[in-house]
Amino acid sequence: MTARELPGDDALTTLAGAVGDELAMKLATRFGGVRLYVPRQIGEHHPICAALGREDADRLAAWAGGGSLDIPKQAARRERVRQLRSRGALTISQIALETSYTERHIYRLLRAQRDTDQPSLFDDLSS
Repeated sequence: MTARELPGDDALTTLAGAVGDELAMKLATRFGGVRLYVPRQIGEHHPICAALGREDADRLAAWAGGGSLDIPKQAARRERVRQLRSRGALTISQIALETSYTERHIYRLLRAQRDTDQPSLFDDLSS
C-alpha cells in the first residue's frame, strides 16, 4: 500500500469514512501533519496503540496495515473550530484561544462552512 495523499478536509473525510469520525479525529489530533506508518500488527506498546487504545489501533491496522497514511493536521483544527462553535458555549475569542487561530481566521472558517452548507439556488430545479 502506498501513502494515501489527499488534501486536508478530503483526507479527513476519507479517513473518517474508513475508520469512523471519532478515530479519524483522534488520529488527526495526535498524529496530524505526519506520514504515519501503520504496521499490520500493532503491539500493545506501540505509539499508535498508546494514543488510540487497543480496539481503535486494531481497526486502523485492519484498514491501513502495512502502509502509510498522511494524517491531516489543519483539517482537525478546522473541525475543532466547527465543533466548538456549534456547541454555542464559547465566543469567537475563546475559540481562537482554544485553537490557536486568530479571530479573523475563525470568522473566515465559519463563513466558508456556511457557504458550503447553503444549497444552491438551482438545486431544486428539474431539467
